[in-house]
Amino acid sequence: MNSHILPFVGAVLLVLGSLFAWFLTVLQLPGNWLMVLLTALAAWLMPEESRFSVGWLTVGIVFGLAVVGEVLELAVGTVAAKKQGASRRAVGLALLGGIVGAMSGAGGGSVIPVFGTLFGILAGGAGGAFLGAYLGETWKGRSESQAVAVGRAVAIGRTLGVLGKLSVGVVMVLIVAWDAFF
Repeated sequence: MNSHILPFVGAVLLVLGSLFAWFLTVLQLPGNWLMVLLTALAAWLMPEESRFSVGWLTVGIVFGLAVVGEVLELAVGTVAAKKQGASRRAVGLALLGGIVGAMSGAGGGSVIPVFGTLFGILAGGAGGAFLGAYLGETWKGRSESQAVAVGRAVAIGRTLGVLGKLSVGVVMVLIVAWDAFF
């Protein structure tokens, strides 16, 4: 294989790997962090003098964005829960319920290709977070209306947090692709 083609193939594989990593983020897996790892590996392996390469500055930017995505996902959900006076138990069960719900939603939504899975994950995650927070609050002895209010806030906060993290992931993919090809 021509040595001029290898950097191009490497850049294509990096972008495809980044898209796959973003999809893992959709599935509530640490895809943004996989993207950071792939970008660092590419910066290390791809010669900087090549037209198709990524630099260490890009690795730093992508790393910073991954941190922002995590903080955004966690902070939005936590702030929404705390605004309604959620207990730690409710927040913990909402986190667990959100993960289980997202996984269940992925399976149920997969009947409709691509967008069905995404919708299933978001709806399942929100429903699981609601149920977890609701159970946590009722277990704590709170009233029905308090438990529902906390559950609703947690579900909305979780959904907004996940959408924020996914948006950050899209920006990460675009930055990696831009640096690899331009």
